[in-house]
Amino acid sequence: MSTGNGITRGRYRFAEWTLTAMPTVAVRHFGTCLTCGERSADTADADDAQVWCLKHAGLTHHSGYELAAFQNFNADMTDAGEAPHAT
Repeated sequence: MSTGNGITRGRYRFAEWTLTAMPTVAVRHFGTCLTCGERSADTADADDAQVWCLKHAGLTHHSGYELAAFQNFNADMTDAGEAPHAT
């Protein structure tokens, strides 16, 4: 709703949300070289990412690596009330 002077006013409702891990998607791992930024393919097996780091070290003599893991989630509104909206 515009008040005519360029300012828009609205009313918002806060909602409760929850995160749930996607059951069909495994935790993924990847290694990153801290010297050159090259990165392994992401894999479900942490050992594969570590082996990539060791092979990269053998080829390049780079010594700093980061091993990371990530997981995908669904966000679902837990409040069954009306969806948030502006008026």
